[in-house]
Amino acid sequence: MREKRIFYAIFALLAVSVLLSGCLDLGNPQQNGTNAAPSPQTAPAQQNATAQPAAGCGNLEVYVLNVSQADSIFIRTPGNRTILIDAGSGMKPNSSSNALAFLKKMNVTKIDYLVASHLHEDHIGGMDNIFTGFSIGTVYDNGNCANLTTQVVKEFLSYAALTMPVSVTTAADIPSDGCLSEAKLIFPYGQPKGCSKSNENDNSVLLHLVYGNTSFLFTGDCGAACESAVISQGSTLKSDFLKVAHHGSDTSSSQQFLDAVGAKYYVISTDKARSVTDGYFHPREITLEKLYALSPTGTYRTDLNGDVKAVSDGSGITMIPSVESDQCDTFKGYASADASSYSLIPALSGSCG
Repeated sequence: MREKRIFYAIFALLAVSVLLSGCLDLGNPQQNGTNAAPSPQTAPAQQNATAQPAAGCGNLEVYVLNVSQADSIFIRTPGNRTILIDAGSGMKPNSSSNALAFLKKMNVTKIDYLVASHLHEDHIGGMDNIFTGFSIGTVYDNGNCANLTTQVVKEFLSYAALTMPVSVTTAADIPSDGCLSEAKLIFPYGQPKGCSKSNENDNSVLLHLVYGNTSFLFTGDCGAACESAVISQGSTLKSDFLKVAHHGSDTSSSQQFLDAVGAKYYVISTDKARSVTDGYFHPREITLEKLYALSPTGTYRTDLNGDVKAVSDGSGITMIPSVESDQCDTFKGYASADASSYSLIPALSGSCG
């Protein structure tokens, strides 16, 4: 009888051992010859552990400013450096003046890195106010590869020459602030290959930022050809936040590019009224349709939402528009170059009065 009890005890121990071994094997895809994903309970923690911001780093703050039919974006990095991408138009009301007023309200005295996405007036027309009103660190531009000779370009290049200018003709890193894991400038056409001589929009310099588990992409007026060139370079485009190119035009935001970025949040710098005056008719309905399909609640417009703020703590992004707008306003655009074509995208036509 005693021998039987010993036998059963040994058998039970062996059975438990086999079961435990099997459980361990199931958790190791390589041992089982399968492609099973890591445990969902441990994978996020492991990912976060490798992307946590360093001690002493603050938030990454991004402000897409309401500068009418133009662009200006202010960034305060988690290491307390300042980046300004473009400065609005010096010709349009409430454009460069809005950017200047915002910077003063924020008590900004120095722009560590000044980026001219490309050399069109609605992006660099307000640069004279920036050069004369603030201490400037390094200026990044596309080298005027298209040899533009407008007065605003001449003035910009003259001011830039007095600081520390860097022509971005291939991918280049903005110096580390000790917190960002990437701050990369991407140029679609690397010299000496050349660039677009006919479309300055396609010479836009892009900026890709990565902070912890969050990422941001700023695109200037990069058009479809520019987007294709950047994709073919193999540049890292994946981002949670996208500043939509060219004010929501139908010549940018190709589906291939939007898919490559895969963002959750989209911000369009535009002015539906001024756009008609300028003859552009932005934003276009076809682009808004694409954004609605990707992010029906994460799309913002400066003409409706005012200044749009995005804050990242390294693990997630919080969007803070100055003014709220609903889907029925956000997703109205121009179907064509006709002011009367401003209407709701078809996907929402049955939802809004």
